Amino acid sequence: MIFSYNWLQSYFKKRLPKPKELAELLSMHAFEVEEIEKAGKDWTLNIDVLPNRAPDCFSHLGIGREISALLDCKPQFIIGRLAESKKNRAENFIEVKVKNTDTCPRYTVRVITDVKIKPSPKWIKARLKVCGLRPINNVVDIANYVMLETGQPLHAFDGEKLEGKKIIVRFAREKERIVTLDGEKYELNNKALVIADEKKPVAIAGIKGGVGAEIDKKTKIVILESANFDQKTIRKTSRSLNLRTDASWRFENGIDPNLTETAINRAAY
Repeated sequence: MIFSYNWLQSYFKKRLPKPKELAELLSMHAFEVEEIEKAGKDWTLNIDVLPNRAPDCFSHLGIGREISALLDCKPQFIIGRLAESKKNRAENFIEVKVKNTDTCPRYTVRVITDVKIKPSPKWIKARLKVCGLRPINNVVDIANYVMLETGQPLHAFDGEKLEGKKIIVRFAREKERIVTLDGEKYELNNKALVIADEKKPVAIAGIKGGVGAEIDKKTKIVILESANFDQKTIRKTSRSLNLRTDASWRFENGIDPNLTETAINRAAY
């Protein structure tokens, strides 16, 4: 997995060892660093995180904690406080139904209104690019940024495109179809978990979003999803569709259900 040296440095007041020295330290005491590369004003570290450490170290915060322990240096992790409206509640905009809690033990939603879709700040774009992700717009980029930061995948829906103002977590109907954000068409079976509105699937749960409720320049209301999905269910669907993503990779290895709230609050902030 690719990590940004500058991003890791941002967690510490104390200057970290130089990239090659940090890589050697991690390789000797935590995980093997397979490759170090210069990336503009930054460096990338390709760290081979072991599967048993995936839940807590598939993220910059996770590697930051490892570095903190190795250097006996206290990190500074800023999550930020939210300013919430007391008049508008999430339930005024969206109703969430989880049909099977075994496959989705936690589904967390926040609603952000009066959104303006525009390009992200340069510093967010730079960090995404270093980690191999293409910047798209401020909302999508924030979701991807927080995934890289915390390890929790998130997804954003256009609230006005969700039929019936509903999110339903359910299994797909046999031969139900979805077109994903990259324009690919998939025929699903009844073992594939989906996020649906009242009429259709709008995402393949834990894997990829669909075009039905995608964020675009006209989006004003964002429904932000931060969920926890059963790793076996995601793995089987991913393999059956031959569709692997940054999100599915993380869910397949297991994620702490408590992380959904931390991540969604960070993204909303």
